[in-house]
Amino acid sequence: MSGRTFYLSIHRRKTTGQVHLRWRSAGAGPHAGHIPWGDIEGYFVRLPGVLREWYDQTHRRALELNRREIEARLALRHAQERCR
Repeated sequence: MSGRTFYLSIHRRKTTGQVHLRWRSAGAGPHAGHIPWGDIEGYFVRLPGVLREWYDQTHRRALELNRREIEARLALRHAQERCR
């Protein structure tokens, strides 16, 4: 989206294979890269209601998807160990 300040991106941990969504700062420079929600939450509070609500819902959905990915990966690992 043109003019965006933050966006969600997919991150893969090489050691565990975990795939999760996390917020990143758009653009280049010293402030680009992963940014914890707590560090940007104040920015979203100042946005107009509908936009603020969209970011909040999107963040809650990302947390849910991250939780479900962990559960699925653990269930797969458990199933693989039972088949050995």
